[in-house]
Amino acid sequence: MATKTEWEEVPEDPDPHENLGYEMEELTVIRSEANDQYVFLPAEESHLLDEAFIVAEADALVDLTQ
Repeated sequence: MATKTEWEEVPEDPDPHENLGYEMEELTVIRSEANDQYVFLPAEESHLLDEAFIVAEADALVDLTQ
C-alpha cells in the first residue's frame, strides 16, 4: 500500500503504467439489450476476480489507447 508521501509525489496526470503500475488488458464488452448498460469482462476467464469490477457512467468512459 502506498504511503501518503508516495501518493503526493504522483504527477497530477499520472501515466497508468509508469506511475500507477497498471497493466492494460483486453476486455470483452457486453451491452445489455434491456437498457444502455455495459458489462466489461477480462478476455481470459482466469483473470476474473470476485472483487474486480467497473461501475461507471457512460460519459466516464475514455479510450486510453489513443
